[in-house]
Amino acid sequence: MTMSAAVHGLHISWVWSEVDLHKLSSMSASWQVTQADPLSGLNLNYVYVVLVSLWSYDYILCLPDAVTFLVESRWGLGTFLYLTCSHLPFAFLILNLLVVFQPDSPISLCRTYNIINTYIGILTVVCAECIFILRAYAVWQRERWIAVCAVVSTIAYLVPVIVCLQEFNSSVSEPCWIPGISGYLDSGTSSRIFVAFSLVIVAELQILLFLLYRTVKSHGGWGIDNRLMLSLLRHNLLYCGCGLVFSLSVILAAIFLPFPVGHMLAECQVVIQSVMVTRMHRDFWRSDRLNASCGISADTSLTTWMARIPDFA
Repeated sequence: MTMSAAVHGLHISWVWSEVDLHKLSSMSASWQVTQADPLSGLNLNYVYVVLVSLWSYDYILCLPDAVTFLVESRWGLGTFLYLTCSHLPFAFLILNLLVVFQPDSPISLCRTYNIINTYIGILTVVCAECIFILRAYAVWQRERWIAVCAVVSTIAYLVPVIVCLQEFNSSVSEPCWIPGISGYLDSGTSSRIFVAFSLVIVAELQILLFLLYRTVKSHGGWGIDNRLMLSLLRHNLLYCGCGLVFSLSVILAAIFLPFPVGHMLAECQVVIQSVMVTRMHRDFWRSDRLNASCGISADTSLTTWMARIPDFA
């Protein structure tokens, strides 16, 4: 029995070596291969498992609150954006695990997983950003030029981001992990990551500045006494700050660290920002209901400056 197990183990090691050599021989110049500590990849895999566990725990923990929100709130565009942000991460994480834990899959299948995963991540982040765009649009009292500016800006940011990430997926010839191997991106490939995530930073700052400018102007300075407006500002500042930190981390990791590190940070950014925006959305709705039930005057009510916007009421 011992001899049989040893022979079987040698056979498995030989198969893995054949798989690794075949994949390494197919890598292009965009993927600079270096030998790494075999435990490093395993530790990164643990990070992905922890990320899935945390998202699942948060989803189950917030399920009663989410059901109450969906049943009692008025449905609109904001509600559908909320549903997208709260459920797309499930498919996003499943596809990510398939990429990470199936290093022996065919390259074509790995690339398909990676491309679908990329587009799901883009859609999740776009829906999260659109929730804050709707809030800024409401604060600007539904002015038409704001709507036009928001649509044009969204397209202007989204198209180059998609192009950069698509070119990135095409340039990296080995999208699946190989045990014990770390790859560094070359300058041309990492520059696409730099452009894509820099545009994300600029987009989030633009949304924040639109809201901040209107809020300060409408209240004649920084003395804002509207609790819901203060809540909006806190949410935007927290979300924008989190996005800024993650985007900068992904850019720096893509330039200076092995590719799996940057990939892990990008996955964490999508999941954490989706969790943040769904919690903020429910908290904002709950705050307005609390104000209404306590008989707080209309000047601090959500409906005074979000007239005919049923998405958040």
